[in-house]
Amino acid sequence: MLLFCFCSTVFAQTDPSKMSVPVAQKEVDFRIPEKSKIEEYQKDSRFQYKKVERSLSWWDKFWYAVSDFINGLFRVAAGSGMLSVVVVLIIILVVCLIIMKLIGVDYRTLMGKKKLDTPEIDIYTENVHNMNFDELISNALKNRDYRLVVRFLYLKNLKLMSDKEIIDWSTNKTNYSYQYEIKNNSLRNKFLEATLIFDYVWYGKFVLDESQFSEINRRMDEFNNMVKHEG
Repeated sequence: MLLFCFCSTVFAQTDPSKMSVPVAQKEVDFRIPEKSKIEEYQKDSRFQYKKVERSLSWWDKFWYAVSDFINGLFRVAAGSGMLSVVVVLIIILVVCLIIMKLIGVDYRTLMGKKKLDTPEIDIYTENVHNMNFDELISNALKNRDYRLVVRFLYLKNLKLMSDKEIIDWSTNKTNYSYQYEIKNNSLRNKFLEATLIFDYVWYGKFVLDESQFSEINRRMDEFNNMVKHEG
């Protein structure tokens, strides 16, 4: 009985109508082009491809190096989180600014800020007696270059002291050496204050905003008024 049930189950599960029948594969028809056609295409200039090799210039190599450097930074940042991406963007910005500086591009012109014309002067060896301070200060203010304005205001006061014979101006003297020539103690103290401000702003390369410049300009004005009323 058990053998009968087992055989019945096996035959019941095997349906002849559902049995797979091998499908006859279709024969592929291979066609080989005629030799004359192949030769015809070989002679046709439209099908003659040549590999053109061009040596890279130093400029191309430079930009490839910059591109590889930036791509490398992004690959590192991608696996390090959002903070690293921000750091990478800052580095890229700095690199771009350096490149623009090297090739002589003024970033302010790219931002729509046209640089106003200013006289060509050597700000480290200038002769205060040959400078038009009103024009220089006016142009620097239009450019919002408050650091340069502070320099011109300071030099203008040196010229005024020289004109009033309070000091003997010379390119060979340091700013602080003039303090020993100023007899008025109040004026000397004001001069030292102005010199300290100038050194901090100019040699410290301190970038001023409008409110900071306004305070410095007030102090330079006080110094200028003291010089005018001296003697």
